[in-house]
Amino acid sequence: MRTFTLIWFGQLVSTIGSYMTEFALMLWAWEITGSATALALVGFFSKLPRIPITLVAGLIVDSPSETLRERFNRKRLMMLGDAVAALSSLAIGLLYLTDSLHIWHLYGAAALNGGFGQIQSLAYQTSISALVPPAHFTRANSMDAVSRLQLLGLTVAQIAEALSLPGTEVQGILQQD
Repeated sequence: MRTFTLIWFGQLVSTIGSYMTEFALMLWAWEITGSATALALVGFFSKLPRIPITLVAGLIVDSPSETLRERFNRKRLMMLGDAVAALSSLAIGLLYLTDSLHIWHLYGAAALNGGFGQIQSLAYQTSISALVPPAHFTRANSMDAVSRLQLLGLTVAQIAEALSLPGTEVQGILQQD
């Protein structure tokens, strides 16, 4: 259970950061364009790739085929999801610093983060049974449910932004993520 708890805590922090970034990108879309449509499209592009990816990635990460499971190792898929999110935040930050940021960059970053975040999430969820003894499944699944709560990350981001805490402007959130 100790290994799972460490992975779970990392997942919790990562999930909060990812949803804070999604919220920050939506705010940034509003700041750049002043358009509610642009803000909504960031959320849309974040969610859209999750549908087809869930169908395909679900087959890959929980495949009965040993060869397919070895080729798409869950640990590597989890690391890939986190790496893409980090690179996406870095790219958006660099585009902002060089005054080259456009709204379509935010749409692309949202789609990448959403898609690869879904792959990472599915790989993590299907790893629980391998990491936890059956006697602790209920506890592990309860912990997993908390780490996947969208509301947690979005709520933290919104409260921090509303209170104008240091580091909660869009650039600060991207740095923290």
